[in-house]
Amino acid sequence: MRAPKRPIHAVSTWVRRQPPKVKAFLAVVSGMAALVLLRFIVHDHDNLFVAAEAVHSIGISVLIYKLMKEKTCAGLSLKSQELTAIFLAVRLYCSFVMEYDIHTLLDLATLATTLWVIYMIRFNLRSSYMEDKDNFAIYYVVSFLPFMPIFLVF
Repeated sequence: MRAPKRPIHAVSTWVRRQPPKVKAFLAVVSGMAALVLLRFIVHDHDNLFVAAEAVHSIGISVLIYKLMKEKTCAGLSLKSQELTAIFLAVRLYCSFVMEYDIHTLLDLATLATTLWVIYMIRFNLRSSYMEDKDNFAIYYVVSFLPFMPIFLVF
């Protein structure tokens, strides 16, 4: 006689058998449901922002550890890291000018770790960087940045 499956095991087995498009849809719906749930559970949203910034900084630190351990940056986009650094620099500037609080320190930590990843890709792990695969036109995004305040008003 077989032991009954636990509900979590049954659901995870069902999800694993689904095609990639269904998995993507389920991931998007789950993410949106999690955000709505967080909206109702968390009363002080500042704590949520601090937690998100801390997790971002820790995630990039884990990426640095992985790059140092494996000695390869294959599959990592230098351009996306550069865009992230630009975004963080602008956010750090705004945070420094407007409020100068824990967000400023966390943004500084995240920017420092992102710049370290860029340094590692450009200099330490250059031989494993796949430049031909990293073909995103970064100048379109950067040239669009000065017009962002106009879209934020509408």
